[in-house]
Amino acid sequence: MSSKAIKVGIIASVLPHLFCCVLPIVLSVVGLFAPEFAHAHFMPEWLEPWLFVFSAGMLGLSWVMVVRECKCECDHCHGAHNHHASKITLACITLLFIVSVLLHVIAHH
Repeated sequence: MSSKAIKVGIIASVLPHLFCCVLPIVLSVVGLFAPEFAHAHFMPEWLEPWLFVFSAGMLGLSWVMVVRECKCECDHCHGAHNHHASKITLACITLLFIVSVLLHVIAHH
């Protein structure tokens, strides 16, 4: 494998995680301690719903990638595990996402 392909693969796997998980958590924590600062410097209020839409899309894509039928013959995909840990992790992330959306709706309406 080429070094460039590995670098592109790393970037492609990290970027969705940053937008789906890290950015909403950072904004939530900053919003808890300094809401005026968060809205003024990090995220305008009109952009918040779009962040949730993007996060939901990334989460949905993650579910598709984990649940899809894998055509490789490795032990990880066709063994006893069958992405079990990934499914548990995604279930926890999905629950956190739903809670954050509900808290956002309650706080703003």
